[in-house]
Amino acid sequence: MKILLIAHLLPYPPSGGCSLRNFNLIKEASQQHEIHLLTFFQKVHFQNPKDYSEELQRSIREMKKYCRHVEAFEIPTDGRALAWNTLLFFNLFSQTPYSSWKFHSREMISAIRRHASEHSFDLVEIGTVALAKYRELLPGVPSLLVHHNIESELLFRRSKNAPNPLSRAYLAHQGRKLRRFEQQACENFDYHTTVSEHDKKTLESIHCDIRVQVVPNGVDADYFVPGSESVTANSLIFVGGMSWYPNLDAMNYFTSDIWHLIKSKIPDLTMAMIGRNPPRNITEFAKKETGFKCLGFVEDVRSHISEAAVYVVPLRVGGGTRLKILDAMAMGKAIVSTTIGCEGIDVTHGTDIIIADTAEDIASRTVELLSNRQMREEIGRNARQKALDLYSWKKVYPKLDHTYSELSEMRSPK
Repeated sequence: MKILLIAHLLPYPPSGGCSLRNFNLIKEASQQHEIHLLTFFQKVHFQNPKDYSEELQRSIREMKKYCRHVEAFEIPTDGRALAWNTLLFFNLFSQTPYSSWKFHSREMISAIRRHASEHSFDLVEIGTVALAKYRELLPGVPSLLVHHNIESELLFRRSKNAPNPLSRAYLAHQGRKLRRFEQQACENFDYHTTVSEHDKKTLESIHCDIRVQVVPNGVDADYFVPGSESVTANSLIFVGGMSWYPNLDAMNYFTSDIWHLIKSKIPDLTMAMIGRNPPRNITEFAKKETGFKCLGFVEDVRSHISEAAVYVVPLRVGGGTRLKILDAMAMGKAIVSTTIGCEGIDVTHGTDIIIADTAEDIASRTVELLSNRQMREEIGRNARQKALDLYSWKKVYPKLDHTYSELSEMRSPK
């Protein structure tokens, strides 16, 4: 089949949740289908955001190994604080959520129209609800909308944890607008995919008359394997870019409410926090707290994960499923996560993960794991086996390909 894929993030380098998922699924799909990729990119995802042209071209070359055609466009407001703040203000008077306004691009519109005139596509896959408006440019082409999260649910959760009443009100307002936008998208697309059963049920509650297939997040289980490095006693790790709010909130929560509870029981505690764009308050915390290391972006995280005794995921906000947990599971690590952190992943508390939802419980469970090597290793072995059984990309992809097949057979696309 000939597939037009419109994405909100350039899939290479595959260093974050959405880019990792897209890269691996495109890689699998390219073995059977002809893929044309039109995508946005963010400068912050490059190592040198001020002079990113060489890295951008390298990323495009890498994607051309799997795609017949690749074009990448800068998000119009990317890195422009004045443009972004202006958008947020004027969006108050629009029914369209700001996440959709953010991706309005004349360059992307022109590219889609050009491609539609030059090719006969079997289907169009649009990579997030924020890009749903671009579906209007492809009438008559069977359409698939990918939901990495249920975005309105994510905003509602954020609004509950926002630091002040104004932020809570604004986020809740945007959540309501996004919920209406999702309802409209459900009507305008022929098929939808979600990453979990939870998200599928939420989407069906938004609009019951839709076709939805669960295509879980996955892991390259040949790349993320148990390492040979010696485990450092009483060591923790967290991996996640700080430009994504749920990760930022998780580390603010950990440093303010959890770290000292664990350290009071284990004085020689160490913690490695890995992720792009750590905020100043976290870097300052690392300077003051012995044992807390803020490492920033690390190209290959495997040795760091391998050396850590326990992998922590103290997320309070989120949606979809966390690829960071699947990576850690594949590496055979003992994980302590909140319920939201491991939401949508088929794990069992006490068997292949430890689940805790208050600062006190997270701290006590982490101390218990750090003090019990046998327990850590057993949970890690079970986690590795679960990743192999359910979440390798080669086992995940056929579910997406089944969706492609059903879409291509549609006689009367919307």
